[in-house]
Amino acid sequence: MNSKTLEHIQQRLEQAKLAGHIYQQDQILVLQEPFTEDGAALNIFVQHDLTADQLGLQFGLNVLDEQIEFLIGVTHSNQDRSSEIGTWNLKGEQKAFNLCYAFYNYPKHFYLLRCPLHANTDQVTEMITSQLFAQAELDFLNTALKTNPMGLQHQWMKDYILELSLEMKVRIQTALN
Repeated sequence: MNSKTLEHIQQRLEQAKLAGHIYQQDQILVLQEPFTEDGAALNIFVQHDLTADQLGLQFGLNVLDEQIEFLIGVTHSNQDRSSEIGTWNLKGEQKAFNLCYAFYNYPKHFYLLRCPLHANTDQVTEMITSQLFAQAELDFLNTALKTNPMGLQHQWMKDYILELSLEMKVRIQTALN
């Protein structure tokens, strides 16, 4: 991988003001403190109303020789301290993603999702569904329901994760085009 290519990609992301800081480890670039399109802090946490389970999202890129992968780092936290993890437990590519600590929860699981940056909406949705929503530890997502104005229930946490991930992927693609 050409270091000039990685440096150029980082500069393009910084010019697009996608995050407060872009952290680099090896060939991975992680957007720390991401921003919304209007420059406000992006809410990267979703918390279940009843269980207090919380997911924190981070976005990044893995810059390979021939392609760029879109990465989503997901931290699952809850109030159970018995299986708390620390940054020293993260290996390889996971180390590029700092654990998101928030409120009173402690990280229990870390998931690193990946797909080609130029994957379409259906491919990204399938990647998130198969690599994240299928995890047994995340069954609580199925009970995070809200009723829309038309009286239909939807799984709001899953919807938020999908919407935010797709939006960030498009914004990153736009910054690099």
